[in-house]
Amino acid sequence: MVAEPIRDGNAGAPPAEAGYSGGPEMTLLEHLKELRYRVMVSGLAVLVGVIVCFFFWETILGWMVAPARDRVEDFKVSSFSPTDRIGIIVKIGLYGGLILASPVVLYQLLAFIVPGLTPRERKILIPGIVGGALFLLAGMAFAYWVILPASLGFLLELGSDEIDNVIGIRQYVDFVTRIIFWVGVSFELPMVLAIAARLGLVRARQLLGFWRYAVVVVFIIAAVVTPTPDPVTQTFVAGPLLGLYFVGILMAWAVQPKRREQAGQGP
Repeated sequence: MVAEPIRDGNAGAPPAEAGYSGGPEMTLLEHLKELRYRVMVSGLAVLVGVIVCFFFWETILGWMVAPARDRVEDFKVSSFSPTDRIGIIVKIGLYGGLILASPVVLYQLLAFIVPGLTPRERKILIPGIVGGALFLLAGMAFAYWVILPASLGFLLELGSDEIDNVIGIRQYVDFVTRIIFWVGVSFELPMVLAIAARLGLVRARQLLGFWRYAVVVVFIIAAVVTPTPDPVTQTFVAGPLLGLYFVGILMAWAVQPKRREQAGQGP
């Protein structure tokens, strides 16, 4: 009688690199239940944020008008339609609620997708999301405290001896939210470059060689981001973006795989 070979108890287990944690695998129904739970928690957080922003909408509107009041004395916004006020209140509530609930939504997203990732994917995704959130907040703060006062000061004081500033509340809020949001998104550039370098899609030396093309692309982005055609506001946006491009090159150089590491991963 031939003895059966001794089998390793872990022989059939998925490798650690596949992201297997050793626990029982979830069925499709269990995944759907967890997804429903994450969506419900995120939706509840957004609802609470919207209610809070509805309650404090006058304070939030005061924050939005503050950059213009710092430049123009007794600055006020005007209502040109009976529905302007309610429209602005709804917009402030929705946008503010999403911003307040974003940490909860981000956590629920990570809690759902991270357990299924490999260790290598986690090392790229988690720092990328956290860093992207920090750069987004930094960009929004820069837009509020630097770009908005400078651009509004130029736009509102231009020809002020002949032209009175009668700004509609809807137009003003749209201007402020667009500047803050898109400048915040544009500040994601260093993280995008760093992640691309970490994945081996580009190297820091290549990015440095593309700096002339980056200048053109940055000014195109600034022209799209700013809702006005004046070169002053576009320059206020393009200047920091160009600096962030070089910051992204430094980050790409710091995280890009070394030549020996790339050679070891080859076939």
